Amino acid sequence: MVEVEVKLKIDSDELIEKKLLEAGFKKGQTLQETDYYYNGVDRDFKESGEALRLRLTESLDGSAVVADRPGEPLIQMTYKGPKLDNVSMSRVEHQVNIDDFETMQSILSSLGYRPVVPVIKLRRELYSEEMAACIDKVDGLGDYLELEIMVDNESQREEALNRITKVLSHLGYSISDTTTTSYLSMLEKIQGAV
Repeated sequence: MVEVEVKLKIDSDELIEKKLLEAGFKKGQTLQETDYYYNGVDRDFKESGEALRLRLTESLDGSAVVADRPGEPLIQMTYKGPKLDNVSMSRVEHQVNIDDFETMQSILSSLGYRPVVPVIKLRRELYSEEMAACIDKVDGLGDYLELEIMVDNESQREEALNRITKVLSHLGYSISDTTTTSYLSMLEKIQGAV
């Protein structure tokens, strides 16, 4: 799968949500996501542009994150390849659900993967038929909007990015307002400056 995504800093999460609802998006869940990133054993993922993430997702609105396990968190392991262009966060992505968070952490540690700065965010999800919108309040960074479409292969990436650009325009933004810097890189830069 290819994740076609843009991210931008926002000033008013309420205004963005209102405009998304006007554009036909529907409200989804409110979640607490904690992302534990790991660096490679044989290469530095920061240099290669890759990412390896163990994510713990918990519902904050009482709904089930995992349909058959109400009240339990969703645990996912995700590998993201290098970015596919210079204007978006688009990458090849592979993701799998995990049942045991602590055991997965132990496996990664035993294999020599090193944890880096965790990313903690409050995420409000909205959806259209083809696109996900996430309004994120990221600890240490502030408010951001992510717009994402998952496509089967890279040949569909440009058309998906065009559809995202139209939604950005409806919100009063353009692709030039977005950032290609990950939350992890932003936090590492801040911590390095301390």
